Amino acid sequence: MSRNLFLLFILSGLLATSCAGNEPELRKPDEEIETPGGEDDNEENGLNVICLGNSITRHEYAPDAGWYSDWGMAASKEENDYCHQLEGILSRKYPGSKVTPLDITSWERNLSLDLNKMLDRHCDGRDAIVIRLGENIQDMNGFKAGIRKLVQYGKSKVKHVFITGCYWKNDEKERAIMDVAKGCGISYISLEEIDSSDTRPAPGDYLYDVDGNPYAITQNFICSHPNDLGMKRIAERIGEELLFRIAEEETSPGYEAHSFILDNPQTFVFLPASRIATGRAVVACPGGGYGYCMPEDNYEGNGWASFFNDRGIALIVVKYTLPKGNCQLPIADAETTVRRVREHAEEWHINTDDVGIMGFSAGGHLASTIATHSTGDVHPDFQILFYPVITMGANTHAGSRDNFLGKNPSQEQIELYSNEKQVKADTPRAFITFTEDDSAVPPAANGMAYYQALTDKKIPVTLVSWQSSNGWPAGHGWGNMSNFVHHEELLVRLSDWLESF
Repeated sequence: MSRNLFLLFILSGLLATSCAGNEPELRKPDEEIETPGGEDDNEENGLNVICLGNSITRHEYAPDAGWYSDWGMAASKEENDYCHQLEGILSRKYPGSKVTPLDITSWERNLSLDLNKMLDRHCDGRDAIVIRLGENIQDMNGFKAGIRKLVQYGKSKVKHVFITGCYWKNDEKERAIMDVAKGCGISYISLEEIDSSDTRPAPGDYLYDVDGNPYAITQNFICSHPNDLGMKRIAERIGEELLFRIAEEETSPGYEAHSFILDNPQTFVFLPASRIATGRAVVACPGGGYGYCMPEDNYEGNGWASFFNDRGIALIVVKYTLPKGNCQLPIADAETTVRRVREHAEEWHINTDDVGIMGFSAGGHLASTIATHSTGDVHPDFQILFYPVITMGANTHAGSRDNFLGKNPSQEQIELYSNEKQVKADTPRAFITFTEDDSAVPPAANGMAYYQALTDKKIPVTLVSWQSSNGWPAGHGWGNMSNFVHHEELLVRLSDWLESF
């Protein structure tokens, strides 16, 4: 094996359980699982990845179920399922990469099965495994413990394990998966909002059988699985995270040796090499509608470390307390973090008058709240806002407002935390970016309104508004995703802005 980098357990979601009341039982739980293809067919310089999942990963030929193929259900052809598309993504950077699908639906339905007996010979010698299951879980009480056991098994085999969320949205399962990822120290890959009418086939759509002949979908449960576009989006998110982690290790950007975690509140500190430190620092507030906060997320949290550290800028990501109607909790954590940065300025090679705040979505509301409300040693020197929630009025993100202020906020509270109405002469300069087609957080009443308020007060502000795109991701939540259609230009614009003052 040429590279012992990661173990990617992909727990791909068989969606059949919820809608497959008529789906035949095709495999007994204790049956041994066969892996298609050989164990040593990855080329010298490629990555060797195994994907552990269910029917989205691979479903064997099953004519009784109306399935005449032998790959990820319901991809039209083998090359269009997410494992084969992931293989293509990896091979662009690591030629000869091999992604092997392994259906472990039997384990998903019986969490007590022996993992060593089931997986040992399949997982040995891999560079990566991604865990992506959950849709077929029947024992919710044992789900979290079962997932944790599977992750721990993976970590005992190789260095890194990744886990994805479910294809079908289920808050209880998603929280369990995220908790296990955090507790076991592995990356969580969100598949949120992939499942839609555009990413599922419809009855009558044509697929191809194992002999290359077209046939029409007749079973509704097949339509609960992702089509070619859905498979593409799953592959892109997994590939994004895998390549990010590989690059992080292989390129050694210079910040890893200078990173650490502090508590009360939990903050992730990434310091640039002292020889290139500019003295600037950015405190980052991830999004999540004030309902969750994931600093470990690569798109709105820790994944920004290399961007800032390579430019000599310290990044401090705060895992703020969720308000649950008490808005002072996240505000206090954000202010504490800004103060902490200034208190450690000498030790961390930071200028006390060059500490900015950055936020994404609801984290953008928190960042703009600090920028407009906070004073003294917790007042930031600049602000960076990605698709921010700004207003608490009629055109806010309702979930963010409910979580931040409670279900029945007073008009006084709504006015106070509608930050477009709280801009003052000392509000710091800003960089604001969003897409015009953001339906989650309407830009006109949020980012644009804030831009106008800053402009009216003659505060320096740069607005970067991106045109809508038919590609994924669009609208909201793209952060530092490399497959955002405007990603490269975004980084250039942000870098230029940071160099402008």
